[in-house]
Amino acid sequence: MKLKNALILLLTATIWGVAFVAQSVGMDYVSPFTFNGVRSIIGGLVLIPVILVLDRKKKAEGKDYKAPGDRKTLILGGICCGVALCVASNFQQFGVMYTSVGKVGFITACYIVIVPILGLFMKKKCSPFIWIAVILSLCGLYLLCLTPGEGFAIGKGELLVLVCAFLFSIHILVIDHFSPLVDGVKMSCIQFFVCGILSGIPALLLEKPDLTDILAAKVPVLYAGI
Repeated sequence: MKLKNALILLLTATIWGVAFVAQSVGMDYVSPFTFNGVRSIIGGLVLIPVILVLDRKKKAEGKDYKAPGDRKTLILGGICCGVALCVASNFQQFGVMYTSVGKVGFITACYIVIVPILGLFMKKKCSPFIWIAVILSLCGLYLLCLTPGEGFAIGKGELLVLVCAFLFSIHILVIDHFSPLVDGVKMSCIQFFVCGILSGIPALLLEKPDLTDILAAKVPVLYAGI
């Protein structure tokens, strides 16, 4: 069982890592808001049949009871998560335009140590291992941003992704608050639609997305969305 779980986590990391490549390739065809808008709507649509299957399974097992207020909390959680995801993912997508995929992946992953640091303000203690991880992450960030002959330099792309890492940390804390209270898959579905709609508004106003370009980017968009 431990090996199985480890392999699943490895697969998850692989899928997540390749998504950065898809995001970068997608920028060859569409603009950031358009990419995130379309991928998020696809993500929401893909989860609808998953929800139907899981609901059917719960009913068959007699687990379809819902506590009062669940729907209101579910919608609120989905909206809060969707807003946080929208802001974080768009900072990331703009960052992809100005720096390498490797840097985007590493800097975004810094939320792993930012989350427990933010947790300190919520009176959650951090173990010594967290502080060791913080130091190692800062060393990694330094090495990635070290330009030969120029020293340490954080460009526009790195700065955008650094903001994105902080925003994703907030997103995770929001998920941590709502996920024990509601159905996580349903909340994810709502958050994707909220993110897609919010990203679609500036896309329509500022980028004027073209269907031909979106279809040309179908492979990276579908990968990132599904």
